[in-house]
Amino acid sequence: MKLIRILVLSVFVLSLSFHANAQSFLVQKDLSQFKAETLTDADIAKIKDQMQTSNLTIDQLKMQATAKGMPAAEFDKLSLRLLAKDTKTDKLNEPMNQIGRNVDSIYTDKKEYSKFDTLGNLIFGSELFLNKGSIASNANIATPLNYELGPNDVLKIVLYGIQEFNAELKVSYEGNISIPNVGVIKVGGLSIEAATEKIRQQMARSVYSSLKLGESKLVISLSNIRTIYVTIIGAKNPGTQNLSSLSTVFNALSIAGGPSSIGSYRNIELVRNNKVIRVVDLYRFILNGDQSDNIGLKDNDVIRIPAYQSRVEVIGQVKRPGIFELTNKENFSKILEFAGGFNDMAYTNNVKVIQKDGRELQVKDLVKSEFDTYAPKGGDVFVISKILNRFQNRVKLTGAVYRPDTYQLVEGMRIADLIKKGEGLKEDAFANSAQLFRLKPNLIKEIVNINISKALAGDKTENLFLQREDELFISSILDLRDSFNVKINGEVHNPNKYTYSDSMTVKDLITLAGGLTNAANSKVEVARMYIQNNETLQDNIIASILTTEIDASMNFKPGYKNIILQPYDVVNITRKVGYIESQTVSITGQVNYAGKYTLINRIERVSDIIKRAGGLINNAFVEGAYIKRETIRVDTITQVIKDSLKKAGIESEKPTNVQAIALELKEVLKNPGSSSDLVLEDKDEIIIPKFDNKVTIRGGVLRPISIGYREGLTVGDCISAAGGVAENSRRHKAYVVYFSGRAKRTRSFGLFRFNPRIEPGSQVVLPEGEIRKDALTATLQFTTVLAQIFTALATAKLLSK
Repeated sequence: MKLIRILVLSVFVLSLSFHANAQSFLVQKDLSQFKAETLTDADIAKIKDQMQTSNLTIDQLKMQATAKGMPAAEFDKLSLRLLAKDTKTDKLNEPMNQIGRNVDSIYTDKKEYSKFDTLGNLIFGSELFLNKGSIASNANIATPLNYELGPNDVLKIVLYGIQEFNAELKVSYEGNISIPNVGVIKVGGLSIEAATEKIRQQMARSVYSSLKLGESKLVISLSNIRTIYVTIIGAKNPGTQNLSSLSTVFNALSIAGGPSSIGSYRNIELVRNNKVIRVVDLYRFILNGDQSDNIGLKDNDVIRIPAYQSRVEVIGQVKRPGIFELTNKENFSKILEFAGGFNDMAYTNNVKVIQKDGRELQVKDLVKSEFDTYAPKGGDVFVISKILNRFQNRVKLTGAVYRPDTYQLVEGMRIADLIKKGEGLKEDAFANSAQLFRLKPNLIKEIVNINISKALAGDKTENLFLQREDELFISSILDLRDSFNVKINGEVHNPNKYTYSDSMTVKDLITLAGGLTNAANSKVEVARMYIQNNETLQDNIIASILTTEIDASMNFKPGYKNIILQPYDVVNITRKVGYIESQTVSITGQVNYAGKYTLINRIERVSDIIKRAGGLINNAFVEGAYIKRETIRVDTITQVIKDSLKKAGIESEKPTNVQAIALELKEVLKNPGSSSDLVLEDKDEIIIPKFDNKVTIRGGVLRPISIGYREGLTVGDCISAAGGVAENSRRHKAYVVYFSGRAKRTRSFGLFRFNPRIEPGSQVVLPEGEIRKDALTATLQFTTVLAQIFTALATAKLLSK
């Protein structure tokens, strides 16, 4: 118990420390052990509130946190959580605001104003600095001739020809180098080109006189580049940077992460010796690739990034939506150029401008003629809408024409002109009536019926002028008639329904059905639907019968003709009298010659087939013999067995179209031709099983089991072997299912019970019922119901007084 208290106290203290960590985050002196994952969502919300109170941006927070030792990786995790969208606390707003996409709703719902309070779009140009150092200086280029030498530069001097000299000399802090046998030469502040010429002259006046005559050559290059110190102010990562002396303004900006969220991209100052020597506009480089502002840096240079003066946002249908910085005298056309111009879906005649007047928002419609003259204000949001999803000159042609399609509507275009564009009517076109679907001024559709024949003939009352979005539909006569069919039954190879065709005959239909079978009779009967012209049917006739006769070669016999069919006729081909196909039965199991046998006559019996199969063998189980017969009837005995097994909780096979017929095989073999000797049918299967010496007990017993058969075995013996009856068993309804499928149930006569006999292979089944409630439980339930009834009656009586 004491250990549990200690653990609970430890967790409580730890949670307090995390809470304190969040509360005092901005005032802690050492953040080297800070872990972002220890902060809860509530802690993050508190930090956001502190930042809002202190008016801190993410960049300013990063400066403070890294100065106090917070690992960069931990601040990255923290910043991701701080920048996660939270409608309640997401007030780390940058100075620029974002317009909601559905600008039309800003007049109706104050909640839409909140969409102006977060910086969502990327500031134009910031992608250039997404990766720190993305604009790196190239140290592998040849030394620029205008490169100014300074302390710690290392010059490689190579003299070759008649005289040779090779040395690497470091420029001293005084700007000098010392060459053996030549002396000290001052090169600091000189360009590499000027320093090379000065060194050549000094060496030529000394022991290397061959330089004067050109007999030796001098090559001077930078062997090691010095480091310079440049200070960047107003960047995402401000401070003094150690850079290569070959670095440029763009290199320094890239290393510093580019301008901060409020920093200018267009008025960046390069300060040297306390004077602004260059104003850098990054847009010139981003838009045009102009590197004229990318000048080399010198030691102690300062790059100052002031706050932006004016920004606007462009959203909607432009190629490059974003936030753009403006300088003086730039108009909307220039902003549109920054945004890459309109995209393909832009509505270009009008641009919506969301302005801020210091108190609230207002909307201005900027028409195309004002693009070059409108002077944007800081904070303007330009919304470029989509073109309308509608056509101003479209008509449609559908139905029974050769080219159903959408077509251009031209002035004066009529219905006949549209059909001509569709290359005319098809042969099956219903020209008497077509439908013209037309939009009313309120955009409700109406249908105008058109007689196409008259329209094509020039009747102006039918050949109407077309309007925008008209759709002309011309029906096919095939669509206006029923789908007729005829049917053929009987002795053809493919009896079925077939599509009716005009002038179809009996012979045509027989041919479609694959021709006559060998069993076909010559008589052909055609049943034709009886059509009653009167409104009330006066008799019971529903069809008329037509007959003809045809031979095996499908020629009609003298005096008979090929009947022309009508829709819905039914042709019947009857079977020849006495035609019987060969019929086969099979016998399997314990006989000498199991297999298939062809029936010799229509009354061949079980005993005949057993005799043809060589008789039974020694281990044949005569009592279990049965016949499997294909039938559409459900065998009563089989169904009884399945129902009983289901009640007993025993799964049985799914119903099939095979019937099991029990055989009294002893009687069959003893008295062939008797009533027990069944007449066989086609596809019958006689099954003579092996002797089965077990008896199975199932259903309402304690333990279903199979036991060995013995002479004199009774139902009671079987139930005892299965552990006795279960609580829900119906002992008096027990029955026995014999191997052949026969079943016998227990019979009662007064106090006496007569159980069926047990045979080898039998199944003893005890049906199950619901478990009865004991008398006490039933009495209590009955008493409760009575009490409720009396209470209700008493209440009703009181209320009636």
